[in-house]
Amino acid sequence: MITVSAPAKVHLIGDHSVVYGHPAIIASVGKRIYVSAEKSGVIELKDDRWKTKRAWAVHDAYEASHKAAEIWKECAGKKDFTELLFWSKTGSSYDNYWKAMIGTVLRLAGAGSGVSLHITECDIPTGSGLGSSSATAVTVVKAVSEVYGKGLSDDKINDIAYECEKLIHGTPSGGDNSASCFGGLIWFRKAQPKNEIVSLRNEISHKLENFVLVYAGEPKKNTGELIQLVRDIPEPERGPKMQELGNMTHEMKEVLKKKSYKRMKEIMNRTNEILTSFGLSTAETEEISRKIVSLGGAAKMCGACGGGMMLAWHEKPEKILDAMKELGYDAYKADLAVEGVRSE
Repeated sequence: MITVSAPAKVHLIGDHSVVYGHPAIIASVGKRIYVSAEKSGVIELKDDRWKTKRAWAVHDAYEASHKAAEIWKECAGKKDFTELLFWSKTGSSYDNYWKAMIGTVLRLAGAGSGVSLHITECDIPTGSGLGSSSATAVTVVKAVSEVYGKGLSDDKINDIAYECEKLIHGTPSGGDNSASCFGGLIWFRKAQPKNEIVSLRNEISHKLENFVLVYAGEPKKNTGELIQLVRDIPEPERGPKMQELGNMTHEMKEVLKKKSYKRMKEIMNRTNEILTSFGLSTAETEEISRKIVSLGGAAKMCGACGGGMMLAWHEKPEKILDAMKELGYDAYKADLAVEGVRSE
């Protein structure tokens, strides 16, 4: 029996501006998922989060993997992944997805038989924008590699995890699984024919401390609706602000190298001001940011915004934790730029 873990992720900067060709910095987060694994003649999945147990024949998982790949190809041709996402959700708690995902890992990793997987611990809140699915995929690939003595490189683990992400997200960016796999900070930019994904480990090797994640409530709009909300803003108003966000992303990289936390706070708060000006805030996110800024800290919305997780920082993070508890919000202390996937 071996145990593997991988971290969550969060956008440190570049939310929404990344859609318009500007770079983003994605950070691994000190919240991890742990999976234990051993060889088996079948496929077994036990998940302590939901107290569930599943089991499939290896042949059935391979068939599901091929089926999912076929549906993905058809959807890609139509540029509409509704059919794939519907298929993945079919069954109890995404049963088809899990079966196809594990089958894909076994097939691409060259495993000889099945595997018994046990998700023993996970402190990544699901549905929070912290990349729980990508962290899970990375962990499962690493676990299968270890169990079967494949010794897959992190690059190969990341490639296979990306194929798994396609089964549940259609056309994922690849940034989330890269952050979970390699850890540290990831420089990400949308590009053709392939997105630019670069680890910043050599430039920024230190862990980023004193961060806090604050849950501002479930978003009222989905990612597509929030992106469209920004797209509907007239270009003369939107364009300069997107350029400013892009410029601050470049500056943020240099700021983090120098550990200039005063400027980092200023960039985070300015980023949140711009995102708020786009109409992406809620009463809750505004209350949270006002309180944290009044304490001398920084706070920004993350991802598509409109609720969900906010990223905050203070020299004394306990001040944020205490204030959020008083206001009735869930808050978690979490370092950024932590180690990626690893054997425990």
